[in-house]
Amino acid sequence: MNIKTISILLLVPFVILSACAPITSVESVTATVIPQTATEKPNVAATSIPSTATSIAAEEPTVTKYYPLSTRTDIADVDEVLAAVESGDVQALRNLIRFTTIGCAKAEGMGGPPKCREGEAEGTLVNVLPLLGPEGSFVHESDLSTFAPMKALGIFAVYSVSDSAYSEDAYPAGEYAAVFTTAEDQIFVIYQIRKGIVRMDTVFSPASRDVVIQRDALKLILAPK
Repeated sequence: MNIKTISILLLVPFVILSACAPITSVESVTATVIPQTATEKPNVAATSIPSTATSIAAEEPTVTKYYPLSTRTDIADVDEVLAAVESGDVQALRNLIRFTTIGCAKAEGMGGPPKCREGEAEGTLVNVLPLLGPEGSFVHESDLSTFAPMKALGIFAVYSVSDSAYSEDAYPAGEYAAVFTTAEDQIFVIYQIRKGIVRMDTVFSPASRDVVIQRDALKLILAPK
C-alpha cells in the first residue's frame, strides 16, 4: 500500500465526522450570552436600575397631614372663613367674597385685567373674584351663584402674607392666607383673606404648594405638620 492510499484512508474518518457535526448558524452565535466572571467589573455607567428598596420607596404615595376643619386661629377674619369652609355651605363662602372692582380689557392673551364681555366697552368697571393657578381667571359677580369652590378635606397651613407675595391690581393678595387640602389628589386651594376672601389660588402639587408658602409666608400661624 503506497503513501497516497494511506493518506486517503486517514482522511475518510475526518470527513465523515465533519459531515455529522451540527451546523452553527449566525443567529445561534449572536444569541449566545457569555456570563460575566466574578473578576470582571460590571458596566455601571450603562446600567441605571435602582435597587428594590429604592423602587418601592419611590412608588409609595405621599400622605399629606393636615389640621381638621374645626381648627381655629383666634383671628376673626381667618376663623370666619375656616368656619364657612367647615360648614360645607357654599353660599356661606360666597357671602364672604370681597370682589375686586377693575376695568375690563379688550386685549387678547393671558394675564392682566378681566376680558370685556359682549356689550362692555374697554375700561368698563366690573366686579370679579380673581382665581390664580397656572393661568389667571375671574368669576364675575353676576356668575357667582353658579360658582362652587372645591371641597376641602382639612387645613394644611395658615399664614400672614408677606410683601413678596404675588399681587397686582387685578389679583390682590390677602393679609392672611389659608391653605386647604382637597378631595382631588395633590390639589391645594389657598384662600387669600382680607376682611373676606379676595382671591382664590390653586396649586397642583405638594412641591408647588411648598414653594408658594416659603415665598409668601411672613409668619406661620398654623405651620404645616
